[in-house]
Amino acid sequence: MSHFMGIYLVGFLSGFSAAILYFLCVWLSKTPPSAEHFAFVCISGALHWIPLTVIAYVTMFASITLNPASFAISVAVAYLAHGIILSFLTCALTHLLTERQQSKQSHVKVFLGHRITIACHLRFAKLLSGTEAFCMYLRLLGAKVGQHCSIRAINPISDPELVKIGDGVHLGDFSRIITGFYTCNGFIRKKVEVQDNSVVGSQSLILPGSLVEKDVILGALSVAPENSVLQRGGVYVGSQTPTMVKNTKHALDDRIEEMDMKYKKIVGNLAASLASTTLKVKSRYFHRIGVGGNGYLKVYDKIEGFPDHKILHPGKCYGVVVRHSNSLSADDDARIDARGAAVRILAENNTPLLDLTLKTGKAFYARTISDFATWLVCGLAAREEHVKRVPHVRNAVWMSLCQANSYTELHYYSNFVRLLRFADGEESYVKFKLRPYDESISEDAGKVEPTGILPPETGAIPRDDKDTRPLLFLAEDFQHRISSGGVRYIFQLQVRPVPQDEATRDIALDCTKPWDETEFPYINVGEIYIEQNLTKEEAEALEFNPFLRCHEVDVIRASTSSQSASIDHGRSLIYEICQRLRNKEPLPEAWKIFLEQSDVKVDLSGCPMAAALEKKETGKVTLERTWYQTSWAIFAQPLLQTVLPYFLLGLAVFAPLSSVLYMKESKKFPLHWLLPLLWVSSGLIAALTCVVAKWILVGKKNEGETVQIWSKGVFMDTIWQAFRTLVGEYFMEMTSGSILFVLWMKLMGSDIELDQGVYVDSMGASLNPEMVEIERGGCVGREAHLFGHIYEGEGGKVKFGKIRIGEGGFIGSRAVVMPGVRVESGGSLCSLSLAMKEEIIKSR
Repeated sequence: MSHFMGIYLVGFLSGFSAAILYFLCVWLSKTPPSAEHFAFVCISGALHWIPLTVIAYVTMFASITLNPASFAISVAVAYLAHGIILSFLTCALTHLLTERQQSKQSHVKVFLGHRITIACHLRFAKLLSGTEAFCMYLRLLGAKVGQHCSIRAINPISDPELVKIGDGVHLGDFSRIITGFYTCNGFIRKKVEVQDNSVVGSQSLILPGSLVEKDVILGALSVAPENSVLQRGGVYVGSQTPTMVKNTKHALDDRIEEMDMKYKKIVGNLAASLASTTLKVKSRYFHRIGVGGNGYLKVYDKIEGFPDHKILHPGKCYGVVVRHSNSLSADDDARIDARGAAVRILAENNTPLLDLTLKTGKAFYARTISDFATWLVCGLAAREEHVKRVPHVRNAVWMSLCQANSYTELHYYSNFVRLLRFADGEESYVKFKLRPYDESISEDAGKVEPTGILPPETGAIPRDDKDTRPLLFLAEDFQHRISSGGVRYIFQLQVRPVPQDEATRDIALDCTKPWDETEFPYINVGEIYIEQNLTKEEAEALEFNPFLRCHEVDVIRASTSSQSASIDHGRSLIYEICQRLRNKEPLPEAWKIFLEQSDVKVDLSGCPMAAALEKKETGKVTLERTWYQTSWAIFAQPLLQTVLPYFLLGLAVFAPLSSVLYMKESKKFPLHWLLPLLWVSSGLIAALTCVVAKWILVGKKNEGETVQIWSKGVFMDTIWQAFRTLVGEYFMEMTSGSILFVLWMKLMGSDIELDQGVYVDSMGASLNPEMVEIERGGCVGREAHLFGHIYEGEGGKVKFGKIRIGEGGFIGSRAVVMPGVRVESGGSLCSLSLAMKEEIIKSR
């Protein structure tokens, strides 16, 4: 009975609002009432869906007495007036149902309150999204909403009296605040509070009893669980148990700040795992025992084909420290292993200028840090299956191994790419190489022939039983050669221009594939001469850090774990953390927090800590508006978001409606044939009108563009979004998955080839159509959302970025895709998954 009452109450309240509007019109216009017009208005209000309203009009009337503009204005004004009346009646009835609320409110009253607030939201209030008028509406319902809030298309709040929202809060598109739901213990209702300056991402949920403290960011497609407390300043991501990936109130290492959430998680887990091992063995994880020497680098007086460079300038001379080591074999130099050469170039005052870590083999076995983490834990069987699919990775593993007689008779390569900046401002990619001074020693020196798919688990093959050389003969040989006159190397560079497009840049940065030496030959830039041995203690104390670089020879940053530059960027942080722990130096609190947030537990109780971080206390409302912006958001913006869409829809419907009424009166066609024609024709006109409105109101957004959330551009975009939503509900949602829908997106700016089998089955793909590129065979599943824009709580700025779906790429149903995401050819994003900003979805 309560369910029936709820359904009836929704229709009655909306129909009653329409009736009030009709009698107001009769009273103001001094015209006599008409039973036919009154019935039509009540039917339209109760059923509300525009196609049904049009059908009722065609059935009941013979013609339209108004011109197109007057008809469109009448439709728009009628809708606005009906919505305002419905909103006030909903607020009044909501207060009546919750008045004198007891400790346990009547279930029937709760249910009825839910029904009417949901209905009012769907029928009118949702078009007020992003305006101050929507906040005022929520306050009238009983919610506590602060100033300068940006509330965008959230679900209807079914228990507004249980909701408290602070100042400057941003609730993203399709986010949901849920104050009550059914559980195995019955229906529960609890308060929800979102405090000042917090951001709730798109498609996220806040469940009953949750407290979102100040300055919190809840990531897209994440959940604040029941009775949870999201701590102040935290950035949370996840569903069952959301993880705080950082705290915005702390000034963290800029390398961490640049990483997306997935990247941070991988680097944090790797750092914690290697740090735990470092604390146990009190030594390096890789390249544990080494031998070193001091000397100098003399840059040649003339370098053919090499532009002027501040560091590698002809004739310059720098102090140099070189350390040789084995990759994994710490106890026996005769084991077949990869060999390393770490080079530190010193400035004129003997301070470190540049650290380069080189090894044998022209390539590395992992392209990204994600691949590297997987390789470490997956086991030999899984690795062998992997290299069967990617043979060049197998080659990279075997080419790194050497059967060495001397460290000085091997070729060492940097594998990872750096950025070279020349004196004229031009930039190039660069790889480094250290080769023996004796040019007769070829690159195949010490080469190991593969004996299986991959070497044993350790990566170091034991020595031959007949080999009687000392355990550390390579170290002894190096020291002997230095004592006998020194060791000389040729220092080489391999340079290539920075590619223009991102995909080609990522290929150039791929460390699993060496560059073509015929196209990018090695350039001899100087000689390294090592003339003095380091003691064992001095060699052990050396700390080489990939992040020790200069502006002229820089590390290439990465923001996601799927980028080729991620492994060099990420390892720089891991190296420093492990070095500090090994040397028992104070660990910055930012790094401690980073380790503690990982899935790997590491005991830092005995480690000295650096001074605590200063917390940033700004006290400023991030989304604060000026008085004229507030006035616009209260009056003009709501009016435009409700009146203009219905005005445009009225214009689109007028001509088909007039034509059908004419044919109906001429009795040439039966009415049941005309009604589908009316709906399809008016729907197509409405879709074309939406295209025109898109280019007039919004124009074309550019990739990388940044705008203020209260700017004119965003206001115009929300007006168009309201019209797009209306057109979708009227007709275009029915066309999703068809060539017609793809054509509609293309007309609005999407880069889609119509004849290439592209499939799009979601209105959420058209949120920012010009930010969507889909190649042949690309597929977007039902209710997936492609967000070409993002707001991350940074000074009220909205950022735009393209979403690219490669050939045969797939995005599953209800997945969420953020700006900058690239789905590679054959890549697949599962249903209900999140692709974070600038993430690359690779093919399997």
